[in-house]
Amino acid sequence: MHRYNDYELLYLISEQNEIALNIMYQKYIPLIKARIAAFRIKEHNREDFFQEGLFMLFRAITTYRTDSRKTFNKYFDMILQRHFIQLLRRESKHFYNVVLTDKIDYLKEEDAKEESYDLDTLLSLCKFSPFEQKVLELRLRNHSIKEISEELGCRVQQVYDANDRIKRKLKAVKKSLDKKLQI
Repeated sequence: MHRYNDYELLYLISEQNEIALNIMYQKYIPLIKARIAAFRIKEHNREDFFQEGLFMLFRAITTYRTDSRKTFNKYFDMILQRHFIQLLRRESKHFYNVVLTDKIDYLKEEDAKEESYDLDTLLSLCKFSPFEQKVLELRLRNHSIKEISEELGCRVQQVYDANDRIKRKLKAVKKSLDKKLQI
């Protein structure tokens, strides 16, 4: 296997190379796990923080500027640590103990000019963890967050986190499809 440096991988990713993206994810998974361990994340939150770490890696890939003074590794580590701190602060303030409506509203039409996609198409293009799939299935059946947490035997916060990741994944796929249509 060839060893690529981060800049080569970032260039290949900017050229829509899926293999480079997978290599980048595999390369930084150990850092995400190390940060989860360093922050002493509770066992029941580790999967959520791992998923958040993957999102932060994607954010770092899309926002990193090669002309900056920081290496990609340091840039990603900084984003990851700040995000984990933010999540832990929210958790300590019981940020997730709010009541939501039972309606699922993942795909709001913000602009009448935008292309609309049916939910099945978007779902087929997304990759969800097994937990996210269970949450999505129950949300599509109009279960409340609290009902889902009780049914799955997990904390309400975990369901909120999964719900948020699902929304972001769907929006990212929709944005990607919109971008491809413009080309």
